[in-house]
Amino acid sequence: MTRHPKVIGCVPAYQAERFIQKTLEALAAQTYPNFEIWICDDASQDKTSSICRKFCQSDSRFKFFRNDQNLGWWQTSTALWKTAAENSEFCFLNPHDDIPFPEFISKQVELLILHPTAVLVNPGMRNTYWNNQTIDHLTGNLCMSDDPVIRIEQLLRKRQAYWWSAFHGIHRSASIQKILPISRNPFGEKEFSLDLIWLIKAASLGPFVSYPEPLFEKFYQKNSVSNKWKHSMKNRSVLYFSLSRAVGSLPLETGQRLKLYQILLNQIGQSLRRKLTLK
Repeated sequence: MTRHPKVIGCVPAYQAERFIQKTLEALAAQTYPNFEIWICDDASQDKTSSICRKFCQSDSRFKFFRNDQNLGWWQTSTALWKTAAENSEFCFLNPHDDIPFPEFISKQVELLILHPTAVLVNPGMRNTYWNNQTIDHLTGNLCMSDDPVIRIEQLLRKRQAYWWSAFHGIHRSASIQKILPISRNPFGEKEFSLDLIWLIKAASLGPFVSYPEPLFEKFYQKNSVSNKWKHSMKNRSVLYFSLSRAVGSLPLETGQRLKLYQILLNQIGQSLRRKLTLK
């Protein structure tokens, strides 16, 4: 690679004293030569802040911020990501317990330079659960079509297992400013599946590109944000509401939006039939 554009990684952290050191060490070990890591502690009550401050003092590539009060995962992440996008060519979100492999940044930047229309990289992901079960997810062809309707349909139908790996990939910073803002859900769990809304907005801007091998390890804690989400009828209802709202805001032609609304209606119908069958 002859060009090394600036990359900023964002690490929203909360009550992370047990594992944040390992995450920061993995980020510091990246082989890519031009990156910064921005950490924001969301008003943790444990030693997260002191661990992060000390690490930043030892490595000038790391910058530390702290919320005066707890704002929650989504608000902390998007505020950090928005500012990072304004100061870089590429950026990414790294949850406080995810461990990137040494070439996490370099391999993805290579792909984004090679594919100038791609908005983000969908990296392979190693999934490790609290019971020590490990599953390697190798990416398929998620959102690689030139047709935005096909790309978004794949997300609406969740055609790829572990589709959220794309949310954790490196994004083209110019796309972040078009994806944001994304409002929290108006009812139910306020942050439920907002990463899906994010990816749908990203897919409307251009195709994804996949890296076929794991580039990071995602740890699923019993008390993690996403693991505590309840896939209740209320949360499913607000998800469909938020998806409909998102589709209406996409930079698409009227006919393309109508196709997506029809897909959404089909998904809602299938969900209701499954609910009635279970009863």
